[in-house]
Amino acid sequence: MRGLPRAPPRPALLCVWPRLGVPPPLRLASSSSRAAASSSAAAAPPPVARRRGTRIVSLLVAAGLGVYATDRWLWHRVLERNLRTAWCAAQIAVDYKFVWDGSLESSHALHERCAARMLATCEANAGLYTKLAQALGSQGAVLPKPYLQLAKLLDDAERMDWEVVRKVIEKDRGAPVEELFHSIDHTPLAAASIAQVHVARLKTPSGEPGAAVAVKVQRPEIIAQAGWDLLCFRLMLHVYERIFDLPMSAFGQYISQQTLNETSFVKEAANATALRKAVESDPMRLIRETVMVPRIYEELSGEQVLVMDYIPHAAKMTDVKRIEEMGLSVKEATRSVCEVFSSMIFQYGLVHADGHAGNVLVRQHPNGKKGKHQIVIIDHGLVVRLTDDFRKQYAQLWKAIYEVDMRGMNRIMSSWGIGEEGSELFASATLMRPWSGKSKEEKQRAREERRASGRSEAEVQREKMKKFLDNVELVPKELIFVGRSMRIVQANCQTVGSPVNRLNILARHAASALVSEQHTTLADRVASLKFRTALLAIDVLFQSSRLVHWVELFFKYPLGALGLKPLPAKERKRGFEDDLAAGMSEMAAEFGVEIDEDAFNG
Repeated sequence: MRGLPRAPPRPALLCVWPRLGVPPPLRLASSSSRAAASSSAAAAPPPVARRRGTRIVSLLVAAGLGVYATDRWLWHRVLERNLRTAWCAAQIAVDYKFVWDGSLESSHALHERCAARMLATCEANAGLYTKLAQALGSQGAVLPKPYLQLAKLLDDAERMDWEVVRKVIEKDRGAPVEELFHSIDHTPLAAASIAQVHVARLKTPSGEPGAAVAVKVQRPEIIAQAGWDLLCFRLMLHVYERIFDLPMSAFGQYISQQTLNETSFVKEAANATALRKAVESDPMRLIRETVMVPRIYEELSGEQVLVMDYIPHAAKMTDVKRIEEMGLSVKEATRSVCEVFSSMIFQYGLVHADGHAGNVLVRQHPNGKKGKHQIVIIDHGLVVRLTDDFRKQYAQLWKAIYEVDMRGMNRIMSSWGIGEEGSELFASATLMRPWSGKSKEEKQRAREERRASGRSEAEVQREKMKKFLDNVELVPKELIFVGRSMRIVQANCQTVGSPVNRLNILARHAASALVSEQHTTLADRVASLKFRTALLAIDVLFQSSRLVHWVELFFKYPLGALGLKPLPAKERKRGFEDDLAAGMSEMAAEFGVEIDEDAFNG
């Protein structure tokens, strides 16, 4: 043993390691690797669970793609449109309910933000949303200034391919296009959000081309979208009513029904025919001789196709340059427009509620008489029918407003569910000019009381609206579209320089309605005479306004004011309607609403 070499001594740590029950470092590393491997193996899901997760994800993706494809190709993007609308409505609700601090200073940025959202949504959705945007944008008397940009949304859509148009015509009429018309232009004359128009020639028994007609063809997706769009609109009003504690949903069903009627060409044909007969039998010679509604060819028309007389060489009623180039008087053309739209309200009970400049055309009279104009009214989808009782009450309201008959006003408005404290606001909205039955001292005292109350603008506006609509269920729903019609006519008059006294014309028609319906007693005729006498004050204001604006224009552009030289492109003649707009802006400021004086200038 002694001859054998001794093994080298082991390090002290290795000698102690076995006693601690711990393997040497190399063995420790090996064991750790095995432990890690075994733990990761345990952590990894078994193949069955992994396959189940993959299957669920695949099903969700497939379902999403299926819904998207179905919505896009079968449902005409109904789901996408409603989700976009709901998201926009939610953002606006949060902004007005929680973000706004109620101050007038922060309201402008808020209105700008929300109006921009609404415009983007209407642009993306198109269809009926374009009509909605234009309708909201034309309510400058009640909506803040930023919302006026909605009116600028053009009703100009992508053109449908001819094959799509052919399918709609043949499905609606049940016959090939070649059997219906001698010829039809495949290139549309115009394309809008709901329909597009083609020019065609009728067939004659001899086979020769007949009269030229306009063929209005509805977009195939409108029927599928309209019901869901309007349902979303009504639901939104209900939600907003709860959030803001304001009566909003009561008008939803009526507005929806009238808008839905606009998509039915059968109803539009009936409206056009009724209005055409009313114009042709109007007791006023000026209307009979200078206004026409195109004839409808009912045998060629249906739910999605409307065939009517084609009207060439006509200008929009606000296109002053073209009207004058035709040798026509802008003043006389505007007078005819105001007369017939006043008759619609007070005599016919058929109110064209979409009479913007594109639907009211001016052309040289077909009789060839030099300087003779003819007004052509088209697009009768949004024509509202008034009851005889409403027409009579509305005429009485105008009479009471002009005579400052507070008792008569309050009686009518109470029957309409409008609170007494809302009489001034309602009268101003009716005339579209500031109106008050209070003295200057009373109005100043009311302003001071509002300032001393210390309440936020939001609270004040909400309270005024509640008092204005005391019983919303009694409010005649027709007022919505009568007011819209009158406001659009005012906009057209303002654009062409207010050449006629629109208020006087309306009031005269109201007086005529009262005489025709209450002609049995002398007292009624005396009351009507008193009413007409009250109009003289408006006439004086109108003529004074024309003189003042002409003098202002003369000092800026003498030759232009005298008609010897065209006015600069950015300049236009101003008049009485501009003064009314300025007054409405001042009145609206008391309600915390900023209105642009040029809100409805074309």
